[in-house]
Amino acid sequence: MKLNLENRKVLITGGADGIGRAIALALAEEGAQVAVCARGQAGLDKLKGEMTGHGHVFQATDLTRKEDIESLHTEIMAQWGGLDVLVNNMGSIQKMGTFLDLTDEDWIEAFDLNLLSAVRVLRLFIPALKKSSAPSIINISSIAASRPEEVFPHYSAMKAGLSNLTASLSQTLAGDGIRVNTVSPGPVWSRSWENEAASVAKQAGEDLQKIRDEFRAGSAERIPLGRMGEPKDVAGLVLLLASDSSSWITGSNFTADGGIVRNPF
Repeated sequence: MKLNLENRKVLITGGADGIGRAIALALAEEGAQVAVCARGQAGLDKLKGEMTGHGHVFQATDLTRKEDIESLHTEIMAQWGGLDVLVNNMGSIQKMGTFLDLTDEDWIEAFDLNLLSAVRVLRLFIPALKKSSAPSIINISSIAASRPEEVFPHYSAMKAGLSNLTASLSQTLAGDGIRVNTVSPGPVWSRSWENEAASVAKQAGEDLQKIRDEFRAGSAERIPLGRMGEPKDVAGLVLLLASDSSSWITGSNFTADGGIVRNPF
């Protein structure tokens, strides 16, 4: 299947590593022009050296700061004059505790990182998407939005909010031809998992690779396909939703979870 993503203008938030990075690399391979933002410049510089194609934009951006998002918008409009696809990938589990471990500050941080950042990005870029001939919004949520567990309830709640917002926006923007969908990954090895593994290894005085392997094996036990996901396992689905091959799909949630959810409806 040819996705015909050549010269599509795509913004990916939180794209310097993990799922966002995999999406950026895959889009560049398809010939898209890709804008990537992330908090750290080092990760963006590394990604820049790995990307194929030309016309890409890399900008250090703190998505909890309105001023940074406005600066990102100004830069993209100056470089491209428009936008075709927005991938709200920004998301992070800053604290792996249960409800009784979380403070007001933890909840506010989760809100800023996982929900309000997407709201602000959407608000600024929807006018540009309305002018596109092939507009698509893809919000990266999580299966934790519909299947919350004891750990990180603040993250799960915010991702549930993002999934809910997706359904609402799909109605609001349908008249403008903007498709809005959600991708909900299951356990994908990412910086959050890496940070937690490093923390456990340090506290226990264990070898980091040993802890990584234990984390992966423990997660794989509840995944029908028998392994944790990798960022590239999500990227292909995002590319499909960015393309004209999904031109009659909006307001939907797609899981990439190795078979955990198994929802037939």
